[in-house]
Amino acid sequence: MGLPDKSFKADAKIAAKVERDSNPFDEGVEHNEGQPIRKNIDGFGNQRSKFLTDCHREHKNSLKCIEENYERREVCQPAFDAYKECRREEHRRKMEENSRLSGGNGDTSSMCTIS
Repeated sequence: MGLPDKSFKADAKIAAKVERDSNPFDEGVEHNEGQPIRKNIDGFGNQRSKFLTDCHREHKNSLKCIEENYERREVCQPAFDAYKECRREEHRRKMEENSRLSGGNGDTSSMCTIS
């Protein structure tokens, strides 16, 4: 690859046509890049982090168990399994919500799943 051509001038008409052709919606509607618009607002009216989960209790229990039994990890397996199951269920709920918000009927049986 060489250096960019300094004589190149962007054409506003071409850029507008590309933008118009790439937006399948009517004029004036913004595209959300395939992401459903989910208002995940906390009690103070702020957007919650997407890294916060509903499985904080299970997470806390698994960490407490491993701190107390750091030499015998197998003792904590039920706590680990409970956390994993909680996260799976939370993921399933989010996928259903995404499907519903994206115009689907909430049925996850036809969605791509990674196992």
